Amino acid sequence: MRWLHTYSAMLVLLLLLFFAITGITLNHPEISSSLGKTSQQLQLELPEQLPDLLNLPEDQQQAAIALYVDWLKQEYQLQGGYNLNFSPEDELLEIDFKRPAGYAAVVIDLAERSAELDAEFAGYLALANDLHKGRYAGSSWKWLIDITAVFCLLFALSGFYLLWRQPNRRDFGNATAVAGVVLALLAYIASFH
Repeated sequence: MRWLHTYSAMLVLLLLLFFAITGITLNHPEISSSLGKTSQQLQLELPEQLPDLLNLPEDQQQAAIALYVDWLKQEYQLQGGYNLNFSPEDELLEIDFKRPAGYAAVVIDLAERSAELDAEFAGYLALANDLHKGRYAGSSWKWLIDITAVFCLLFALSGFYLLWRQPNRRDFGNATAVAGVVLALLAYIASFH
């Protein structure tokens, strides 16, 4: 049990510190930093190898749109999940890339074969806060959050067990746990007044 307590904590030590610090920054939105904040707007020309979406049959349009997305990802390092809006009547393809602490929106004028890229990154503190919440971070990061939570549970439960097995410290440990519960309840009740 001591081995489990020690190594479950060590495995997630940096992540536990990360989530503790970003928990404080999320709880206090007045803490802000613009370190790393960037914004850009670019006019783009579509390469010749991209197919003309307006003249393709409907059954080929999805595959062609994927080529547009791949081009943007490779050429402009756009990452993350995205939403599409293809409007043949307006001759527009809109692609919104969602990512932690920012976004990139691309509006492609298919008739003119040009595009406008509008990208924003809110800075490193916003990135840390979004990663804390798992916002637009992808499934691998969400799995990491879940794994961290499991190891934190193992750490807490094994610590409780180790304390319970020491009779000379058990009473003070139980009193401390009860004090923590009472403190949490009082803070919860006080939040309504």
